[in-house]
Amino acid sequence: MINREKLEDYFYLGTFLIAMLFALLAIFKIYTSIEILIQNWFNYKYQLIFQALYGVAVLAICVYLIRERLIKR
Repeated sequence: MINREKLEDYFYLGTFLIAMLFALLAIFKIYTSIEILIQNWFNYKYQLIFQALYGVAVLAICVYLIRERLIKR
């Protein structure tokens, strides 16, 4: 039989994973919304430039977060 502490650990882990799934879905939604904003706000000649800059900025933030949170542990 599973003791109470182990059950609580599983519950918190499950809650954390569900919250991370919702956060991941929200990030994808924000990413696509910003892509649509770029298409609407900027002239078609400059859309690729702004999309590239936006992609580089997202990549830089991801690399920073991975380095800070995962590698330093």
